[in-house]
Amino acid sequence: MVNTTQKRRVKYAGSNIALLLTPYLQKLAKLLYRTYLETHPSQVRLPQGVAISLISYRAGLIFSQKPILLPGEFFVPLELIESKIY
Repeated sequence: MVNTTQKRRVKYAGSNIALLLTPYLQKLAKLLYRTYLETHPSQVRLPQGVAISLISYRAGLIFSQKPILLPGEFFVPLELIESKIY
């Protein structure tokens, strides 16, 4: 079980992810998420975020709670993507 102080640390660490993302990676994650929403408007299940390869810039939506990333991939949580859209 995770106590509240650990949850705060995770949330704080998640907010620092924006500092590591380049504007191009932010735009790529936002574009992929927006395309998914436009092509699947009746889809009830929302992704947890986007995984982006820092080498090839290949991106994919992640639907699991605990993403498994390949070496060289970076996870952009949905909270960061949505905050950039609105």
